[in-house]
Amino acid sequence: MDNVIILTHGISGSSVVSALLAEAGYWIGSETRVKPVYDTFENSDLVGMNERLLAAHLPDLKYEYDFRGSDVRHMARQRDRIDFDALRAFVAQCDGQGPWLWKDPRLTWTIRLWAEVLPLQRLRFLVLTREPVQAWVSANVGRHVQGWRYTQNDNGSITQSNLAFLREAGLPFLKFSFEDLLLRPEPTLEALGRHLDLSLSMEQLQLVCRLPLYRRSKSGLDFAKALAILIKNFGERDGRGRLGRPAWATLD
Repeated sequence: MDNVIILTHGISGSSVVSALLAEAGYWIGSETRVKPVYDTFENSDLVGMNERLLAAHLPDLKYEYDFRGSDVRHMARQRDRIDFDALRAFVAQCDGQGPWLWKDPRLTWTIRLWAEVLPLQRLRFLVLTREPVQAWVSANVGRHVQGWRYTQNDNGSITQSNLAFLREAGLPFLKFSFEDLLLRPEPTLEALGRHLDLSLSMEQLQLVCRLPLYRRSKSGLDFAKALAILIKNFGERDGRGRLGRPAWATLD
């Protein structure tokens, strides 16, 4: 199996996809980054390296709330200031573990630097998205308070940045949404399997996904709750105040 990188925005259901691929045999790190109520299935060492890259070159970035294409371009221009030996050593460490999986929303800002040292021809890329309404509800129910327009613009811009990188580099990829996996699991697993050259079963998905299948994860009641949270905390939306640090209280 080739190695896999998932490019995505936050609160996209990517932890379920990573858990599914870990179940299929991909190495996701000796330790993963764990949030208060769930495992992100993100390699802790990868997250740490991305955090240090962003702290050094975009120290004021609040990546959970603040996407600007100029920041992505700024990071790409830092090539002369990057310790690529450290990045190469980390890639070699991952290669020593067999087929590996990387998933970290910070990759949107750092992937062009990692591309300098990655074995791109032995990589399969996934671009994971989320239906805008479902993303907005999940964010607000999880106390990551966002306005509707912010969710649309931020998540959409991140996805377009990820797609631009792949297209500019001429790299094949599979783009799908978390709702594809929930609502149409069998054909989505088949599409993933074809792209990754492996077999994925419904049993594996049911083992890692605690959400009901064949339905959206957020209901009309969740929408009403999200709207009430937004109204109550309107001044704190989009990282403007004390709720500016996301609670990440839900798996999806």
